[in-house]
Amino acid sequence: MKRRQISVFALLFTSVSAILGSGWLFSCYYTATMAGPAAMMAWIIGGLFMIIVAFAFAEICSLIPVTGSSTRIPQFTHGSIVSFMFSWMVWLSYLALMATEVQAVIQYSAFYFPGLVGANSGLTMQGYGVALTLMIIISAINVYSIRWLVRANNLLTLLKIAIPLIIIAVIFTKLFNLHHIIHPANSNFLPMGKVGVLDAITLGGIVFAFNGFKQAAEMAGEAKHPAFSVPFAIIGSVTLCLIIFLLLQGAFFASLHVSNLIHGWAQLSLEHDQSPLASILTQDHLNKMLPLLYVGAIVAPLAAGLMYCTSAARSLYGMSQNGYLPAFLQKLSPFGNPFYAIVVNAIIGMGFFAPLPGWNNMVAFLTSLLAITYAAGPVCMLVLRTQLPEQTRPIKLPCGTLWAYVAFFICTLLSYWSGWFIIQKFAFAIIIGLVIVSAYQLAHRNKNLNWRASIWMWPYFVGIVVFSYIGDFGGRALLPDWQVMLAMAIFCAIILALAVRFRGDDAQALEQIQQATNDFHHL
Repeated sequence: MKRRQISVFALLFTSVSAILGSGWLFSCYYTATMAGPAAMMAWIIGGLFMIIVAFAFAEICSLIPVTGSSTRIPQFTHGSIVSFMFSWMVWLSYLALMATEVQAVIQYSAFYFPGLVGANSGLTMQGYGVALTLMIIISAINVYSIRWLVRANNLLTLLKIAIPLIIIAVIFTKLFNLHHIIHPANSNFLPMGKVGVLDAITLGGIVFAFNGFKQAAEMAGEAKHPAFSVPFAIIGSVTLCLIIFLLLQGAFFASLHVSNLIHGWAQLSLEHDQSPLASILTQDHLNKMLPLLYVGAIVAPLAAGLMYCTSAARSLYGMSQNGYLPAFLQKLSPFGNPFYAIVVNAIIGMGFFAPLPGWNNMVAFLTSLLAITYAAGPVCMLVLRTQLPEQTRPIKLPCGTLWAYVAFFICTLLSYWSGWFIIQKFAFAIIIGLVIVSAYQLAHRNKNLNWRASIWMWPYFVGIVVFSYIGDFGGRALLPDWQVMLAMAIFCAIILALAVRFRGDDAQALEQIQQATNDFHHL
């Protein structure tokens, strides 16, 4: 038997470590430019949203404890097509996450080496050279082994918690002054209105910052006492990190001078806005804190990039095993790692820097991708309630249908709020995925890919694109925002009903789930 061996605090630390990536280095600046003082409210709303979505994953992951549950469970509920499309988006998100962490390191390095970035924090030729070097280093370490990094996770987590807390304490001790946060020229709590708060949640990096919440849910099957430890780890990690983010946002506000806000919050001015925390430490004469900041600004993103590289390679390897991609991607290095998958990921990963210049643009694209991959959680939760109604659930959420609907609607809203500029790129990614899966169908005509069970998914993707185009978040603003969101609420209810109606075969799903859980429980 494979024992449940992950303790409650180990589960908590896993999620905390994943959440405290590069988000804390940038989000306090971008949320301030989008929401002003209301950024504090945006963090609270974003944290609550993530908890609601996370619990949907907690229920399904504790019910079906399998590795890579985010992509395997849709296979059980809706078959191959749905599984591939979500696998495709998960893989793209891992690639974008890896590139984003590299971008974070380069932007902070530009504080001392300004030639690395140009306008809007886009990379210069020198910057591309450094990005390529870092991607090669990350990939090379993955080809050989990253076990040393996994073993060091607890130490890295403590470091990730300690560094921002020390910086926050020093800033508050020396500089705290409410006049810095809301001075007479910018006294409005909502200077950009509710749209600014919503922009801060998505474009400002709040959803990105909380991305690691899913780690506790993914590992639910291996946790001791999952009915207690998984909710504790989810709520604990989001709450703990939310407190850190709120304190950091407050410290950032306290550090601002009147001169920073002379043109208002939207034009918040820092001498080096590509590395905002380094800039405020410098302008407030706290240069002695810079070495500590740069330990966090370089070590933590690179460590996260290594992990995302591993996950991206495993995703590509898995899609190849399922026959969707060429078989050469399954070739392993002498150290047991998918060599060609890692190389392909490094090459394709470099392609994210040009169309998405700067950390904030990468994060906006990621928010849209992540929100759609999160949407699989509440869909599968509701379908499994129908397919396995009598199955004992270590975690069973109250008002399951309502919970699934609210979580699904939140995911759809987060994608919509990321804006038309980003949704266009999302649509392009979906078209590429559709071309690949159609080519696979032509090559394997005798294999049933469960197109019928994907009937709900295609109108969902199209609907997101249409709502973004007609909406007021970078779209044509053809309808008032409240009408668009009301239509989206009705749309989400219809899509959920279709997802339950056009699910995979119940008997086959039960057989696959039993086989998967048996494989997990037996060595």
